[in-house]
Amino acid sequence: MKGITIAEMMITLGIIGIIAMLALITIKPYDKTYKWLYVRIYHTLETAVYNSMMARDKFPESTTAFCTMLTEYMNVSENYCTTGNDLSINATEFPEADIKLVASNGMRLWIASNGGTYYTHTNTQVDGAPANMKYYVVFADLNGSKGPNKAQWTDEGNLGWTSDSKMVDIVAFVVTEASVVIPIGPPEIDTRYMLASAIYPPDDENKPEGTRSKPMSYYEAKYDAFGSSKSLAEPMSLDFYKDFATNSPFAITYPEPGSANVAEGCTDGGNLVSPCYVKIEEYN
Repeated sequence: MKGITIAEMMITLGIIGIIAMLALITIKPYDKTYKWLYVRIYHTLETAVYNSMMARDKFPESTTAFCTMLTEYMNVSENYCTTGNDLSINATEFPEADIKLVASNGMRLWIASNGGTYYTHTNTQVDGAPANMKYYVVFADLNGSKGPNKAQWTDEGNLGWTSDSKMVDIVAFVVTEASVVIPIGPPEIDTRYMLASAIYPPDDENKPEGTRSKPMSYYEAKYDAFGSSKSLAEPMSLDFYKDFATNSPFAITYPEPGSANVAEGCTDGGNLVSPCYVKIEEYN
């Protein structure tokens, strides 16, 4: 039986090394980390806002009050709620001096306000009435002080964002007076951050919810559930992204809007609020 030569062994080791390198490039472990951290902060904000608002009769009128409200149900290691250093909704820089909260896991949070108070978003509802919704914007640095500490990779914002673009670690959420947290920016269309599903009406009134769509991007799930219908009853149906400037890091090129899945019982337009809704998937 002939043994392997040194030359053959070197060639074999070289091939193994190339395969290992390609595997590392393909897997991109930071993609999985960002996804886990993104869904975690989304659900953390959602839980904190929902529970805190249950004990209040109105939405916080100042950034300090809003920031303090978040700390009631968040584990934070640093609290700078009273500093008054608010960002603009169209912030492109995220200075350490303006950080509002540092979570126990190192995640850093900034808050954007309208001169120290909430913003007001205006849409037209399906019945023609104005839909005015108060909100703040929370910016989160998913991996804390670790790089890249970016909300965008170019000076032109994220207008050319695709699923092949590098992932950023600074993301944004709209937190509404209805206790609903809305994803904004690249994670709306990039499933590397999260997946969402449209939840359809149950065929049995005794069931808590009906079937759900296949997992898809948040943007797709939003239109699958609501189509062109806009309603205060469903804050996710409102177009908060239109409040951001076109050069904002969170302004992206959206696909063509889809239609509601009427075959599954959702409604699109007319005078009816769609009975469908959107659910952000858990990530384990």
